[in-house]
Amino acid sequence: MDYCVLLLTILVWPLANTMGQSTALDEFLACVEQQYGPDDQLINGRPYQPVNLRPEGHPYFYTDAWQPGMVYLGGRPYAASKLKYDLDRQQLAIQYDRPNGTYQKAVVSPLLLDSFRIGAHRFVNQRLVLPGTEALGYLEKIFEAELGFYRYQQKVLTAPSSSKPYGKYTGLKDDFYLLKEGQVHHITKRKDFLAAFPAQKSQVRKYMKQQLPGWKKITDAQFVQLLKFCHAKL
Repeated sequence: MDYCVLLLTILVWPLANTMGQSTALDEFLACVEQQYGPDDQLINGRPYQPVNLRPEGHPYFYTDAWQPGMVYLGGRPYAASKLKYDLDRQQLAIQYDRPNGTYQKAVVSPLLLDSFRIGAHRFVNQRLVLPGTEALGYLEKIFEAELGFYRYQQKVLTAPSSSKPYGKYTGLKDDFYLLKEGQVHHITKRKDFLAAFPAQKSQVRKYMKQQLPGWKKITDAQFVQLLKFCHAKL
């Protein structure tokens, strides 16, 4: 397993030495498949290539530009100079720039990826937050104490039309997951959030009415304050 981690380090660290550069991805994938067995998403992700190169909009988190960040494998951090989080396919893509001017794009296997960070945003593998889930993807961590609050974001490519012959990526669609006392609450609107706090419902409703805008306009900082308030009332 240390050999697999080393090969991924070669992929994500731009200052890695030249040994094994041309075959690093193939060796990494072969090692992972030998260790864990083949995985559909891993196989389909070699190499990373956008589904549609000419749609309106893009499928990525925040921007279609490559962004620096951190990748965590088994709790160990690896610096990455170029990351993209594809919200349509729920994949984390990495570009490794070789010293000779060529580059390689790869998808980090969800079998190995615990979490990753892009800017101030931390994303966690769904399987670590929602035990038993079969879906592939990542949740953005907003708050974590006795309560856990996570956001799932997605973009979808619409079908081509006469006005948009290559389709269009939709805006962000947000779902939230609240972890409370060992239970998972799927939150899509204010009513769902209130229902997760039946004993404190009136207090939480009053706070939200006085302190917060409409549900879709609540910022991350405001969510943090809301969760701190709810945590204090438990």
